[in-house]
Amino acid sequence: MTVSVLAGRAPVTGARLGRLRLGVCAATVAACVPYLSLKIAWLSGSTVGWNDTEAAKDSALYVGNAITMGMDAIAVLIVLAFTFRWGLRIPAWLVLTPMWIGAGLLAPIALAVPLGALVQTLFSSEPLTASDSAMQGWVFGVVYTGFTLQGIGLLTAFVLYARGRWPDVFAARTKEVAKGATHALQVLLARTAVVFAVAFAAVQLYWAFGGTAGIRAGELENRGAVQQLADGVMGLLALAGAVALLAIVRRAGRPERFAVPLACAWIGAGATFAWSFYRLITLLSQPEFLDSGSSSALNLTTLCGLLAGLLMGVTGAVLLAERDADDAQSARPTASRTP
Repeated sequence: MTVSVLAGRAPVTGARLGRLRLGVCAATVAACVPYLSLKIAWLSGSTVGWNDTEAAKDSALYVGNAITMGMDAIAVLIVLAFTFRWGLRIPAWLVLTPMWIGAGLLAPIALAVPLGALVQTLFSSEPLTASDSAMQGWVFGVVYTGFTLQGIGLLTAFVLYARGRWPDVFAARTKEVAKGATHALQVLLARTAVVFAVAFAAVQLYWAFGGTAGIRAGELENRGAVQQLADGVMGLLALAGAVALLAIVRRAGRPERFAVPLACAWIGAGATFAWSFYRLITLLSQPEFLDSGSSSALNLTTLCGLLAGLLMGVTGAVLLAERDADDAQSARPTASRTP
């Protein structure tokens, strides 16, 4: 009796801490400090950075500040997990879920805000922030600069972490990924997601190119290059995510590397779901937005984005879970009798 073992996933215990990884970690944590400091100050009763000190005392805002401070604190924990060895022992779902949402929230900001601010500064006489804003202008600069750096840092740290923990994903070719028992379901989910993603992207791009239908009158006064570019980025990310997911489930030959469409689907799905979910929470937490003056176009667009992002996320989760199960099965010892 002889035993043959099929090669499985490369071990992750040999992952090393390099200067690059430590540097990315330090820079990302530093980018979180200003935002966390502001939130702690506001939760402590300070009105630093506020023009309207009465608005700063709103109870709903207090809850929102506590939640967003917690989210930024989680970002610090995540980047630490990506840097040190103990992060390799955390269950995959506990790492991937918050990173999916975090990447979805931060990627559009990192792409749209710097370029939008530059365009508005060079080609528009309108200020970046409204003069009657409840907050002082420097607060927006600090917050969104921090978000941009956090997004870049988290994504860089995640790639370095993933290459050590799941090296086979980066080596795999798209057309070579096996089609498992749920492949037909994956195709159905992906095609359904495309329908919602196209509807979502069409409205976002319409707003990006200057369309105003469906935007509340109070928001039109504050729209500028940054807001329009953000709408365009959201539309493009939704389309990119849906197309990449289709390429994966169809096992298309291009892009050749599995990691490329997986990354596009990951960020596109995360951005579409996370920002649509954020809009939904905003609508539900402020009932006045749901009165007769509420925009049906915005509400339906939010619903399309939520469904598109959720379906893309579920499809990707099923695909990766099935692939992990296949890898685990193939890695088990198999006995073969020789004469």
